[in-house]
Amino acid sequence: MDSIDKFLKLYSYKFDKGYPDMNDKQDILLMGSILKEDFNILLENPELEEFFKKTNLFSDYGTLEITPKGIKFSEIPPKGSISDTLRNEVYALIKQLADNPEIEDLTDYKRGEKGKGSSLGRAEFKFKGKQYLLPIKGTGKEDSTSTDVKEGLVSMFYASNIDSPFNSENFDSRIEQLIKGFQKGIPGETNDVKKEVIEFLEGAQNTTRFIKFLNQPLSSALAIKKVYPGQKLIRTGDFDTIRTKATEITGYPADKWCPGDLYVEISSPGDIESIEGIETLNDLFNDFWGENSKPLVAVSLKQEAAQGGKAKAMLQQFTKVKNDYNLTKEEKNFTPDEYREGIKELRPKIQALVASNDNIIYNFTDGEIIDDRTRGKYAALKSIEFLFRMFPNQKVDDAVVALAGFALSLTGVNPTFYKLTGKSSGEPAKVETFERGAAVELFGVDGDYEPIEIIDTPTFGGLKLDFMVEKAGEIHTVLLNARNNGTTQGTLEIQKIEQVSNQAS
Repeated sequence: MDSIDKFLKLYSYKFDKGYPDMNDKQDILLMGSILKEDFNILLENPELEEFFKKTNLFSDYGTLEITPKGIKFSEIPPKGSISDTLRNEVYALIKQLADNPEIEDLTDYKRGEKGKGSSLGRAEFKFKGKQYLLPIKGTGKEDSTSTDVKEGLVSMFYASNIDSPFNSENFDSRIEQLIKGFQKGIPGETNDVKKEVIEFLEGAQNTTRFIKFLNQPLSSALAIKKVYPGQKLIRTGDFDTIRTKATEITGYPADKWCPGDLYVEISSPGDIESIEGIETLNDLFNDFWGENSKPLVAVSLKQEAAQGGKAKAMLQQFTKVKNDYNLTKEEKNFTPDEYREGIKELRPKIQALVASNDNIIYNFTDGEIIDDRTRGKYAALKSIEFLFRMFPNQKVDDAVVALAGFALSLTGVNPTFYKLTGKSSGEPAKVETFERGAAVELFGVDGDYEPIEIIDTPTFGGLKLDFMVEKAGEIHTVLLNARNNGTTQGTLEIQKIEQVSNQAS
């Protein structure tokens, strides 16, 4: 008998329907009373709610409500890029309160592990000496904007005369201006994208989440306009032709040859179909931000809270049979115990593959894996074991670095491209340069390399790979996740990459 059955057996007689109807106010009150008196669980926490409200730090995020499931805000959407950005801001504000020595009630803040409570983790702190583990949740309208809308807005803002951030005072007049001004089309975009962008703007509301969302593509547009004014941004026509040609030549997916989401067209690239070599194709792109001697500039657009990139498509280079690294139909239907048996078989195989490589440490922690994590763990181990088998035993560290390079689209055949990370403040985006033909290398000094740590714990439904790389003379820490992708398969993606120093320094 599970916990719910036990609860209903003990308390069903108290409810008219034999169970608590959470749409019935009387049932909710009764449920709250039972949980408080018999289990010391509160459905509400008015004291903590009042504390947060009195700080006046959270008013931009809508109505605040605290439940056992988390701290909820009415103006934060439940998921999506806007949600991630706004929720990260709330976590930072709670930390700010806890770090303030003048505030004694809120202490011992830390950010919980991602996946615990929510995809971004949870806020773990003490309030008046009592421990709280509360994720930040959004209950607002769903963020349903597509990639075309996010990127089409960059083209629209570039072609507009808007040169400062959105705020509540200028929001309504600007939205009206944009809708009227681009009815005939957005330069460089298809008519379908234009329609989708206009429809999005027609539904935009003068709220914090829309202001922060629109400021990000505006931020990228302003950064481009600052160094490339009066040009044209393209995401169709020659843009598609060039990407198709690159895939024909390299065999890589277009976004792994070059992750440019749009090109700045300075002049016509000419007859693309006649190009035969990747070097000739890459020579169409400028190698310095602000340079305009070549026809094109490749720009990759990122949201403020975006992850580094996906790497699993790299496995397609080694086999055309996707079940070699994906879950088979049979494996998708495994029971948790069958996944556990598979995990027990895969772990020693990986240990054997890395045993002779001094640059890899397989940090394995034994323990019971709960049912919900078994599929993700098995899928991660299967894909990593397959990848390592494709490399000689002494070279499996190269496999991990290759994954990082592939996720960053630094495959040795890429043109120079520039990653622009939009800012919700509306200030010009941060620009990062990725050099032509670049690749990443495991960081080391005089042959002494920082080891790659494979972290395999029972509390995470996947694997974490933590290591350091050198990219164009700069040293970065990389955290790569092998995990479940939310459906039936696993995925390999960079969760975080941060520059820590410059080799030259």
